[in-house]
Amino acid sequence: MPASTLDSLRYFFETSPAAIKAARPLSREVEVALMLESGPAHFTMESGLPQVVPGLAKDPDFTLTMTPGAVERITALRGDDVGVLGIEFFKLMLEKNSSLKIRARVETSTARLLGHGYLGVLALGGMKVTWWLLKNGVKNPKAAIDRLRGAA
Repeated sequence: MPASTLDSLRYFFETSPAAIKAARPLSREVEVALMLESGPAHFTMESGLPQVVPGLAKDPDFTLTMTPGAVERITALRGDDVGVLGIEFFKLMLEKNSSLKIRARVETSTARLLGHGYLGVLALGGMKVTWWLLKNGVKNPKAAIDRLRGAA
């Protein structure tokens, strides 16, 4: 059992079928800053595989501040359903309980986000994520990005 939030996320992205599948459309230039209880870390695709490594991101697309409760909820997901993973992520962004909330801040342009493959990740979530987003007031991918810009 991983001891820290960093170890939990690292293990999850290296072993979870849903996380590995969700990361496939992402370019090698992707970098997401992670502000964790255990310290700063970042998600990268530099090696061609999803990795979570300690330290500050150099040029992040997003900054995610993740509570231990949010990390626990994400890393507890099993299976290969990217839709389930996507919905859980968005639920945690809208979570009212601060001990479970994920805060996101977009750090780059919409064009770079699209070029880095994030739209492909949403597509892998399929209709399950699309319907959930629509039900929660997000009408299209640009609206999702705009909502993330306002969620900081």
